[in-house]
Amino acid sequence: MERRKFIAGVGSLAAGGAAALGTGAFTNVTATRNIDVEVADDASAYLRLEGDGGANSEYVTGDGNGGTLSINLDSSNATSAGGDGVNPDAVTQIDDLFVIKNQGTQEVDVSLSKTGDNSSLVKFYTDGNAYVDGQSIGSNPVNLGTGDSVTVSIEIDTEGHSGLGDGDELLDSVTFTAAATN
Repeated sequence: MERRKFIAGVGSLAAGGAAALGTGAFTNVTATRNIDVEVADDASAYLRLEGDGGANSEYVTGDGNGGTLSINLDSSNATSAGGDGVNPDAVTQIDDLFVIKNQGTQEVDVSLSKTGDNSSLVKFYTDGNAYVDGQSIGSNPVNLGTGDSVTVSIEIDTEGHSGLGDGDELLDSVTFTAAATN
């Protein structure tokens, strides 16, 4: 019987020692690591935004090389032929304005949102005439694999909006969002 008491005592001592030393679990860890994040111009960023460079390049300012892409369809960017805005009560389409390219490491869904008093009158569409804003931007963004790109065009529909006149702003800004699909 003494032997059993001894074995039980040694077993209890071993269990108590394991409990006292712990199981290797922890409740909190703080670790500092270096992370480098830099801003790049639109042409060098993971989501590249750059002017197409084609026939409609006069509408794209700051084409993404060394800065940010801007589309300017107002009097401050009059074309060499004298145009300085879109027609009232008309549909204006300008093809091949800029290119979006995925320069990251993952497949992404690219969408955009717009702000401005009349932003609903401005639509962006891709090579295949699939709109990338409005109804499809939230539910059907443009999918770009690594290295893939898409050329984007613009449509401005002022038909039936008789309240619009010379100098009225249609669109203030566009925000591009790229979400990894994995």
